[in-house]
Amino acid sequence: MKVGILYPRSKAYPGMTLDFIDGIKTFLKKQDLTDKLQLFSESVGYAGSEKEVYEKTEKLLILDNVDILVAYIDEKVTGILEPLVQANSKLMLIVNPGANYPENWIAQPNIIHLTLQDAFLCWLCGQQAEMQKDNSGLLATDFYDCGYLHVATMVSGYVKSGGGIVYNYINKQTVNEAFNINELTDYLNNETAARTLLCVFDSQPASRFYDSLNNFKGADQLHLSVSPMMLQPPALDKLAQGFKFSINGYQPWMASGETAANADFTGIYFSQTKRHPGLFALLGWETAMILEQVFTTGIDYREGEKIAGILAGTTINGPRGEMKLDPQTNYYTAPFVKCSIQCNSNKIETETTAFPMQEWKTYIQQPTDGASSGWMNTYLCY
Repeated sequence: MKVGILYPRSKAYPGMTLDFIDGIKTFLKKQDLTDKLQLFSESVGYAGSEKEVYEKTEKLLILDNVDILVAYIDEKVTGILEPLVQANSKLMLIVNPGANYPENWIAQPNIIHLTLQDAFLCWLCGQQAEMQKDNSGLLATDFYDCGYLHVATMVSGYVKSGGGIVYNYINKQTVNEAFNINELTDYLNNETAARTLLCVFDSQPASRFYDSLNNFKGADQLHLSVSPMMLQPPALDKLAQGFKFSINGYQPWMASGETAANADFTGIYFSQTKRHPGLFALLGWETAMILEQVFTTGIDYREGEKIAGILAGTTINGPRGEMKLDPQTNYYTAPFVKCSIQCNSNKIETETTAFPMQEWKTYIQQPTDGASSGWMNTYLCY
């Protein structure tokens, strides 16, 4: 089977592509599939140029004649590919962290999606934030993150559950020693009623954000509901010193998960690469698990819709738990981890949560109100 891979670049995470591809390769090697699945790859830069993505896709499908296409690209650039992929009729797997979501959830017959469910987890987190019963919250994010729809979903979850946003803070600074949140803390000093913060930051600025907020004199009165990347390393690198505020949120996966499938992934990946796996390696490993399922169907690869139908009836036991393809949307669903850190604590409490299908059905029925715009490039590719 010939596998075409579109991969992005990232200045923020220069090892992203290496981790993703190594995640694929380590699983294939484990399953003795290295010689049976031939990889063809093309770079799409930061994955924000529709023209470049289309040309590279065309090359892989037509000139290289790959049997399946794996595209690490964002929802905002996939629309241009749909006519080409439909005409070709082969299966395409779209992979990304899930910070955006489509304008509609109508499944394309031979296109399936593997994400980290970022926007959905932010939506759940927004609903959880309203449980603080302040009924008035502050949104804190940065210039890059606010260009993705996971910010909108967190606010939407909060507002639809009865909360209201009274202040929006968007940090536009470079992440360095001069990073500060003075504008936010000045507001908190003057407006003492709202103490619920809805926070969406990548892990690197998140570490600076936590550190700065910890020095705020009223930190012990603050309740933070945070995006998934704010619960991943290196966001919590100062946790051992203790945070004065409480933190709640969800993340798709933890390296310390105690399932056999997760131990398999983390152990094999480290033994083959001498690097500890992160989220991008996880996506690569799970991608390879799906490729294995496609390979073993024995169906003509030009029948992508039929293959997708078989995948919808198959459960994959991955590092996150049981992965299932939702036939209504063609998105893979998987368990996730609920995380909480109490005020003045240096410990993170975790609980693995089964995927809430009813909540998912409610989420995908939410209309995208008004005009929406933002970054075209895949989340974390900047």
